[in-house]
Amino acid sequence: MLSDLISSELPYLRRYARGLMGEQHNGDEAVEDMIESLIFRISVAPDLKFHKEDLFAELDKSISKRVSQLDGDTGISKILNAMTTLQRRALLLTVVEGFSVQEAARILVVDEADVENILRDAESSIANEVSTSVLIIEDESMISFQLSQIVAEAGHEVAGIATTQTEAVALAGTTTFGLILSDLRLADGSIGLDAVNEIVAALPRPVPVIYITAYPEMLLQGQEDEPSYLIPKPFEPLHVRTVLDQAILSAFLGHETA
Repeated sequence: MLSDLISSELPYLRRYARGLMGEQHNGDEAVEDMIESLIFRISVAPDLKFHKEDLFAELDKSISKRVSQLDGDTGISKILNAMTTLQRRALLLTVVEGFSVQEAARILVVDEADVENILRDAESSIANEVSTSVLIIEDESMISFQLSQIVAEAGHEVAGIATTQTEAVALAGTTTFGLILSDLRLADGSIGLDAVNEIVAALPRPVPVIYITAYPEMLLQGQEDEPSYLIPKPFEPLHVRTVLDQAILSAFLGHETA
C-alpha cells in the first residue's frame, strides 16, 4: 500500500529534501506537498502502483515547484541555481540515498549516460565555492583522523578536534569555525547534540551542523529542531564530502541574503 511505502521511506525522503534545500523547514514542507499530491493522484486513480523511486521522483517535482515560487534572491533559490543542481541531486540520490544510476536517471528524468557522466567526474569536480574551518567532535581517533582528511581534501581547514562535550565547548570558545561535524555519543557518555547546542547558543550567528550517527532515521521524524544534515555510520568519504559541501554552500548563500 502507498501509505506503508510512504511510512517506511519518510525519514529518507526528509533527509533528501533537507539536504537539497539546505534546512529542515522547507525540506519537510516539500515532503508534505509531495504526500498531498500522491494522495490526490491515488484518489483519482486508485489502481496506480508506486515504488520507492516514484516517491523520490514526486518529491523532486515538489522541491522544484517550491523553488520556482521563491524570490530569485532568497538563499534557497540561489543555492539551487548556483550549485550545479543536477550534480548535487545525482550525488544525493546515489551516494546518500543509495539509488542506482538507472533509478537516479528515472527520478531526475534524464538519460542514464548523463548521470554516469556526472558521477564519473563528481569527486574531482565538486567546486570549493567557499572555504571554511570545521570543528570536529568525535571520540574515536580513527574516525576523527578520517574526517580530518576528508575536510582537508575538500579544501577546508580543521579548527580542532574534541572528544567530549566539555572539550568541545572549551575548544569552540578559543577557535573560529564555519561548520561543526559531530558524533552523537561522545567519550565520557556526553551527547553530541548537547555539546552542539551549548556551542551554537554562544555564537553570534548559527553555523551548519552535520551529525554522524548509526541511527539517522531516529532524527528524521519531522519534529521541531531536527538536524538538517545527517550521515550514517559507517560512512563513505564521498558521502561526507557531498554533505559537507552542500552544508557549507547552503549556509554561505543563506548568510549573503540575511
